[in-house]
Amino acid sequence: MGMDILPGRLTKVDSQKSAVEQAARLTRKTKMVYLLNYLIILLGAIVMIFPFVWMISTSFKPAPETVAFPPTFFPKNFTWSNYINAFKRIDILRLYLNTTFITLVRLVLTLYTSLLLGYIFAKFQFWGRNILFYFILATMIIPFEVYMIPLYVMMVKVKLGNTYMAIALPTVFSAYCIFMVRQFMYSIPSELIDAARIDGAGEFRIFHRIVIPLAQPVMVTLGALLFMWYWHDFLWPLIILTDSTKYVFSVGLATFVGENFTEYGVIMAGSTLATIPILAVFIALQKYIIGGISLSGMK
Repeated sequence: MGMDILPGRLTKVDSQKSAVEQAARLTRKTKMVYLLNYLIILLGAIVMIFPFVWMISTSFKPAPETVAFPPTFFPKNFTWSNYINAFKRIDILRLYLNTTFITLVRLVLTLYTSLLLGYIFAKFQFWGRNILFYFILATMIIPFEVYMIPLYVMMVKVKLGNTYMAIALPTVFSAYCIFMVRQFMYSIPSELIDAARIDGAGEFRIFHRIVIPLAQPVMVTLGALLFMWYWHDFLWPLIILTDSTKYVFSVGLATFVGENFTEYGVIMAGSTLATIPILAVFIALQKYIIGGISLSGMK
């Protein structure tokens, strides 16, 4: 009888050892996958960070060192002259004020219209709602260069050339922002809105007193993204603005590019100064920016 039980026990022990070995192999495989993922992320981070580090490093190099070959990563002769020349060449404070003003105006207008339209598309039923929404989304695939010239001609004809209004109006409606807000609005209970209607609240009162306060997460996310996009907007302000006193930061930096000689150190110094607000906003609101990546998939 003992001889009959022993093979069964050995089989059970072997199966347990096999399960342990399989679990160990799976653990090693999982660790290798995680390690590979981290290496890929690290490589991508280095590729993304390198231009910024190079920009800051070059901003402290003297002019001959910025065009030296082979190039040096860190400055051999550290200098502040590029920043001093940048402040002498253009009015940095005015550029900051102009860019901040037009960025905040565009941001507020875009957020308000996006919240309103996103709320309508998510919570109201009307004929052609989906067709109109898909038509708005289709505008995202049209490059700005396609309608840039007609837009410029239209702004000039309505006497808005060389004005901040001409910069703000084309961005009042954003298909991307409307889409994100619409997806977020599905998370707001419709019963809450219906209860407000039963209590006699009007639609605009519901929108301003209930919907907007509940939409603060998507507002912060979109606000951070829009601030970064609008702050460095270059092409349209370059086309529509002709008065140097109205230049935004990106257009002001373009004046550093000479016809025969370009001071790369001064350009990098100006670019570093222009990037400081963006870095501050990203560091302060990075969790909301990262959350915005998954926000568009909400229902």
